[in-house]
Amino acid sequence: MTAFTRGAALLAAVCLSSTALAACSQPSNSSTPVASGSSAAAGSSGAGSAAAGSAAAGSSGGSSSGFKTMKAGDIVVGYAGPTLTNAFFVGLDKGIKDGVKAQGFQLTETNANGDASQQFNDAMNLLNRGVNVLVLTPIDSNGITPVVQAANAKHVPVFTLDRGASGGTITSFVETNNKKAGEEAANLIAAQMKARYGKVQGNVVDLVGLVGTTAAADRETGFQTGLKENPGLKVVAKQEGGFDQEKSLNVMSNILQGNPQIDAVFGANDDNTVGAEKAIDSANRFQPPGAKNHIYVVGLDGTAQALQAIRAGKQDATISQNPIKMAEKSMGYIKDLMVDGKAVPAHAFWPSQLITKANIDSVQVKAYGIWSAEVK
Repeated sequence: MTAFTRGAALLAAVCLSSTALAACSQPSNSSTPVASGSSAAAGSSGAGSAAAGSAAAGSSGGSSSGFKTMKAGDIVVGYAGPTLTNAFFVGLDKGIKDGVKAQGFQLTETNANGDASQQFNDAMNLLNRGVNVLVLTPIDSNGITPVVQAANAKHVPVFTLDRGASGGTITSFVETNNKKAGEEAANLIAAQMKARYGKVQGNVVDLVGLVGTTAAADRETGFQTGLKENPGLKVVAKQEGGFDQEKSLNVMSNILQGNPQIDAVFGANDDNTVGAEKAIDSANRFQPPGAKNHIYVVGLDGTAQALQAIRAGKQDATISQNPIKMAEKSMGYIKDLMVDGKAVPAHAFWPSQLITKANIDSVQVKAYGIWSAEVK
């Protein structure tokens, strides 16, 4: 058992003690709002909720305004970030900072550098320092649960971005509809293979995201749903790319050696796809779009590297998110709840945008936002 696991287990035990049970597992309506409503995707976060109907299109449920309202300038938002080595999370960080500034809040943030145990400690320290709101993008959905429960016990609202937690009560969770995106990727591959072979068939590589995150799990669930809808597609290899370019490069290199015929690759994010593309290049397996042996590559996020690869014909598509706008929306929900005393959605989906070489310079894509152009 690691120190992180022991620490999480200890805190969980504290939350389940007779003095803290009610706060950790079922907050009082008089002091802490219950995240309400549920959608199929919302269930993947594992956060406690109670059905109360839809709050808005693309969202589910709503948190009651039972938290004490405050002046915006007095609100300290604590953000326990996962890493700043991934462009997507740099985008989230920018959105949080922009949103905090726009709403007039104060911000205290940490960077776990990809270490789940560090994020656990960072988040607990933020709670102990007395932040008024806790914002999380969990590295480990199970490992972060005792933190969520501790925040519930302290009556501190918890807002999550991009990734959920397996337990505790999340006040509001803003993300892309990852199941839908994964299914869309499978259908894109199916359409390309039908155009190539006259029917849906082909050998597919599935590079899974970071195991332990809700985003990776939901994208894989959606991709598998799409595969079931297109049984002619055969997965010849399924391995974890970990949302990491180097890991995906190494994994894909091994897959290429063992599979002389590969028609398509699904990367759970664009770091997975970019790593796969480097492996394809190194193995001299790259063929331009339209060629008989072209390997169709689709990912998610809309990073600068992915867009460059699309222009170069190395990548065929990305299902772009917009982390800046997602985070700004979440900061707006904090204002709604903590300043205005309004209900906020327990689970909201920010729309995604398919980007290909055919539409990369379109008005539609520009209107959606090339978020990667706004981060360094």
